[in-house]
This record gives sequence, structure tokens and C-alpha cells, in this order.
Amino acid sequence: MMAFRAYIINFVFLCILVASTVSGYNQKDVKAWCSQTPNPKPCEYFLTHNSNNEPIKSESEFLKISMKLVLDRAILAKTHAFTLGPKCRDTREKAAWEDCIKLYDLTVSKINETMDPNVKCSKLDAQTWLSTALTNLDTCRAGFLELGVTDIVLPLMSNNVSNLLCNTLAINKVPFNYTPPEKDGFPSWVKPGDRKLLQSSTPKDNAVVAKDGSGNFKTIKEAIDAASGSGKTIITGSKSVGGGTTTFNSATVAAVGDGFIAQASKFTVGTFLAGGSWIPSSVPFTSGL
Repeated sequence: MMAFRAYIINFVFLCILVASTVSGYNQKDVKAWCSQTPNPKPCEYFLTHNSNNEPIKSESEFLKISMKLVLDRAILAKTHAFTLGPKCRDTREKAAWEDCIKLYDLTVSKINETMDPNVKCSKLDAQTWLSTALTNLDTCRAGFLELGVTDIVLPLMSNNVSNLLCNTLAINKVPFNYTPPEKDGFPSWVKPGDRKLLQSSTPKDNAVVAKDGSGNFKTIKEAIDAASGSGKTIITGSKSVGGGTTTFNSATVAAVGDGFIAQASKFTVGTFLAGGSWIPSSVPFTSGL
């Protein structure tokens, strides 16, 4: 009997010890700060289960803590997403899953960049990059829904990352009427070389049509017939959801990364250009940070 009581006492002591080691920020502080976010419940849960128990002293500190929180959850979600690959039953599920792997990777990368002290990041930059991370998760979800796959998407999206990202966007608070600084009519981040390229005069005409014979051709038809062809002047593609591709992956051209600039460029979907009907759920161009 004494041994049993000793066991109970030790067990209770162990429970108290474990509880003290997993306790996080002060609950009163947590409720006060999390009440300012659109999703207070996950905010409260993850902060109170955090290993840190120092008081949150300022809004900037709360933002930093919230971004670290969402980064940790995004990394866990990305790791979990990898484990779902073998559960894909066909090519459509595999296509949507592969998109999600890329998108979670981009999300983690963008949150990391936002938090990196060595990267120049204004409040507007942070709002843009965190919005990109949130859009990536929405695109992941959309890919499964478009292809009619709903059961495998639930484990991917039930990790609170989207809710926590919404919270960081709300905490960051960039005014809607904020105007970024400009130089010569361009955003300050545009490099001098790129600015010069965009400010360059209209490209020289390849052909001039003049009925009096002073140009290269007398009729428009002659000029069209002499053109190098759509394959050399317009980028085309024909992927679509109907063909088993997600909208995210259907883009004729996709640019991922910083610094992409396109001037006087045309992207379209091949069958539409050739005179066929428009392909549902297909996009000519996508751009991601």
C-alpha cells in the first residue's frame, strides 16, 4: 500500500514537472495579444505550448514570435506533406501532391527570408512575402479540389499554417493607402539597368506596310505571310485541368523568384491561338516570389 502511494506521489510530481517544462508564455499576456488577431484560438494554443515563458513586451516582439511560430508549423507541415506521396492513388493525386511539395517549399523559403536579419525587408516587403506564402497554401488546396481529390487534402491543410499566416499579416499592419517610394516613376527596388531597359524607346519596327510601296510590304497579308511564325514570336502551351494538370502547373510560362521583368511579351494557350476553343482552367502565365 505504501509503495502504491509512493507511486501515486511520484506520478503526480512527474506530471507537474512535465507541465512546467511545456508551459509557454503567460496565459494572460497570450490572451491579450492573440485577441488582436483574426484567429486567436490557434495563436493562444501554440503560444501557451511554447517553451518560452518570457513576457511579450511589444507589438514588434509579438510579430517576431508569431513569425517564428508559423515558420515552425510550416516546416512540420512540409515534412508531413512528403510522407503523403506514397498514398497518392493515381496521376491526378500525384500531380496535386507534387504541386503542394513545391508550394510548401516556397512558403518556408519566403517566411525564412522575411525573418532573416541579413535581408533588407520593409513592412511592405514583409506583407508581400507573407501574402505570397499564404497564397501558396491556397493554391495547394485548390489543386486537389480542381482534380476532384478531397480526402488527401485534409491532412495537408489542417495544420493551422494558413491561420497563423493570417495572424502575422494582421499584426504587421501595412496601411492600405501606403505608397512605396519611387524613383523616376519606378519602385525604388527596380535596378538602374532594368529601369533603363524599361525606359528605352519603342523597338524598331520589323516591317512597314505602305500601299504606295515606300515600306517593306504593300498589304498586311503580305507582311503576315512573311512573318517568322507564332513559334518564334509567341510562347504557347496547352496544359489544363481537363488534361489532368493543376491550374498552377498549367501555365505556359512560370516565373518563380525575384527580379523577373517582361516587356512587350505575349503568352497564350496553344489551342486558343490556333483557333480552337478556350481551355478551361488553364493560364498563360504565372509569377511567384
